[in-house]
Amino acid sequence: MSSVLILSALTACDPAPKTEAAPTAATATSAPAATTAATSAAPTTDTATKKACDKLIKAVADTAAQAAASEKIGPPAGYIAVSTQYIAGSAAMAEYAIGTSPEVSAAAKKVGDAMHGLDEAWNANPKKAPSKAKLDDAVKELKTACAA
Repeated sequence: MSSVLILSALTACDPAPKTEAAPTAATATSAPAATTAATSAAPTTDTATKKACDKLIKAVADTAAQAAASEKIGPPAGYIAVSTQYIAGSAAMAEYAIGTSPEVSAAAKKVGDAMHGLDEAWNANPKKAPSKAKLDDAVKELKTACAA
């Protein structure tokens, strides 16, 4: 239950960035400017996805490092911290995937889902470390999507 509260707190504090529409003019001379803006929007999306991928990959590495350090503490506090690290990592995946390409977004969701699954597994049986195979596979898929 505490993981859900932490996730709620993490996601409630950082609203999605607001976008502003570009001003438009009714004159005929503004038409080429609109075309230029439309063609320059595509590279911006790629740049946004690249930046998001950097954040996503860093968040995966940070989550793994923090979970490993927490696991070394041992039960019960360390294992509760491991669970919390994975739920925070899952929230980071959701946050950083906003506005990315569909492939990156889907891969980030899989990583987030795998992290959430690890959170639940640690809560269900804190005496036994769960398998990270699903997370490892999801991370490989994320890296592949980001490389494309």
